Formats: sequence, structure tokens, C-alpha cells
Amino acid sequence: MKVLELKGYKSLKALNAFHSLMLGLKMLPSYMGESYEEFFERVADMAPGDQEKLIREAALFVELNEDEVQALVGFCADKNGVPYSPENLKNLGPDQIHEIIVAVCSEIAKIKINLVTEAEKKN
Repeated sequence: MKVLELKGYKSLKALNAFHSLMLGLKMLPSYMGESYEEFFERVADMAPGDQEKLIREAALFVELNEDEVQALVGFCADKNGVPYSPENLKNLGPDQIHEIIVAVCSEIAKIKINLVTEAEKKN
């Protein structure tokens, strides 16, 4: 499987789905002790392998709605280079969907978006 370039409005929807996944993970008892900003910063600072483990956990325990799943899956193509769509999503097993979500979210995790500006951090 290949993750496609994250561009356009649909990439924003995928980014939002990724953050829904991370917020859902943050609500699990093992992560509730941190503020979302602390959690977000810690995840952003993780090595890619550690981020992937966290994303795998989130994809297992956090339920995304159908639109969010489609937003993520749409940025992945099968071995023949055909992008996944709602039509072929129906033919995938949960393990395949999970792997696609992990692959796309691992790419999204590389995008650096700050919740607070540098000036606010200094205060």
C-alpha cells in the first residue's frame, strides 16, 4: 500500500480525523493525566516508530465515524496504485482498514502544526 500526497481540502479532513483519533486516545485512562497540549507535544516529539505504536493503539480503541475513516483511507492506494474509495472500502477487512489508517496517520503525524505560537510558549 502507498500513502498518497496529502494535499487539498480532503487532506484537512484527514488531518481532523487524525486529531479525532488522538483526542480519543487521550481520553483513555492511561493518558488522562496529561493536558491535551502536553499530550499533543509529546506525540509530536516522538520518534516515528513510537508515534506509529501510539497510532496503532488509537486505531484499535478509538471509534471514528464513517466520514473520518473515508477521509483517511482516501489517501492510500492499493498495490496496483488504485486509491481506496468508499466503494472498495466495503471489501476490506478490519485488519486492512486498520493498517491503512495507521499508514496514513503516520504520515499526517509528520505534519508540524503548533497549537500555540512561539510567543505564547515564551509566556
